[in-house]
Amino acid sequence: MVVLFIVNEAAGNGKGKKVWRRLQQHLTMNYEVAFTKYEGHGLEIARQWAHGTQTKKLIVIVGGDGTIHEVVSGVVHNDLIVVGVVRAGSGNDFARYFPIFRNAKQIESYLRNELIGISMDVGMIQLGTMQNKLFVNNAGIGFDAYVTKQINKSRLKYYLNKIGLGKLSYAVAVVRGLFSFERFNVTVRTNDQEWYFKEAWFVAMSNQPYFGGGMKISPMSKPDDGKIEVTIVYGISRLKLLLVFATVFFEKHTSFKEITFLQNNHFEIIVDSDKIDSHADGNYIGEIEQGTIIDCTVKQHAWKIMDK
Repeated sequence: MVVLFIVNEAAGNGKGKKVWRRLQQHLTMNYEVAFTKYEGHGLEIARQWAHGTQTKKLIVIVGGDGTIHEVVSGVVHNDLIVVGVVRAGSGNDFARYFPIFRNAKQIESYLRNELIGISMDVGMIQLGTMQNKLFVNNAGIGFDAYVTKQINKSRLKYYLNKIGLGKLSYAVAVVRGLFSFERFNVTVRTNDQEWYFKEAWFVAMSNQPYFGGGMKISPMSKPDDGKIEVTIVYGISRLKLLLVFATVFFEKHTSFKEITFLQNNHFEIIVDSDKIDSHADGNYIGEIEQGTIIDCTVKQHAWKIMDK
């Protein structure tokens, strides 16, 4: 059985390297390993390794949500590739919902079961004329993307990871961003309905429930139902938004009248403001110009994850 470990040693500010070393000490089967060296390298490795394969193969990712995003992007619609994950990031939203490997023994036990995989969906967004962006967990425009950009620019995440509190970096950035983010107006369309939201904070497009290091923003999301769930937070004060983020860990935010949940297999989102930030799976993907149509769809049975 062919197994490739794709390892991001820099994940979690060095946690990936430690997790891999510990895991490697207990592996007894034959395997290959590739280390990511730069942004996008995980996609390149996975695509090249999977290309032209005629037999089932297992890719085990040692990394965080960003590495998972890259690897899945490289193997979509390849039925012979099964993906497994050993978590080693800081937020680890993927690992909160999807099945993962926790040790070498689980991986080797799984290999004796003929690589049984479960088909999963991915979300896809297109920002105007920009290239399509895939998302495994979620994508978003507005405040969540703004926070993502601030985290990437700050050293705070690095220092929090050093003391094992990396998941708090999102919460800290949220509090900081509350006082600088400018709200926007947005139109959301499905095939037969349209909604207009004033003073929106963000529009989150979810393929699974979690984002931001454990916030269960979209409790009804499932990655195998052929649907994307869209969450819009709008018309709410800065102080009350902080309360929303405090309650989202416990699914209590669903009762707020300023939060709308929509579900469909296709959305069009049009921003009525200029230069709104966007992200896919926590990776900042740029600013959106006013009037840009964001096309969001779901691709069913796009990749396979290991079945525990």
